[in-house]
Amino acid sequence: MSDTPPDPAKIDGSDFFIGIVAARYNGKLVDTLLTRVTKVLKEHGVRQRNIEVLRVPGSNEIPYAAHMLAATGEFDCLIALGVIVAGETTHHEVISHGAAYSLHSIGMQSEIPVINGILTVDSEKQASERISGKLDRGAEFALAALEMARHKLKLVERLDALEDQKKEYGEEEDDDDEDKGFDPKQLFKNN
Repeated sequence: MSDTPPDPAKIDGSDFFIGIVAARYNGKLVDTLLTRVTKVLKEHGVRQRNIEVLRVPGSNEIPYAAHMLAATGEFDCLIALGVIVAGETTHHEVISHGAAYSLHSIGMQSEIPVINGILTVDSEKQASERISGKLDRGAEFALAALEMARHKLKLVERLDALEDQKKEYGEEEDDDDEDKGFDPKQLFKNN
């Protein structure tokens, strides 16, 4: 991960519902990440009652819990938080790759953005530098969640409007036998 994050967007999160799944493994490090994430969310207006935190044993269990939270349809964005420290074997790679793939899949299938806040590092020192040192990955994860929650809401509005147009169009008589149907390219045209 780079040490030059994008400039934060100015976002009012007062209407957002954010779900956070955080591992208990490497608990002190994850607790610090969680504290940073919730602090930044609240600084941007997200109400405490609109933040749900679910703790799971480790990073390997995060995707299951994120999938189940996404299935509720109650959230505008999910944030996965964990710290995986490399050991003598490649087990950390299996966990981090599996979790990353699963989190991307959950986001795509559920249409709820999922922020992958699982840090994979070579040492606890590296983790500390990224959590409470000069880098503040917790703040970055929170800001990414706010931006993606805003995108989700705007894109859902566009999709709903297109679906309404589709229904309207489908109710009209069409002399052509050709089915013109829903055109996903409409999603990317400027309004």
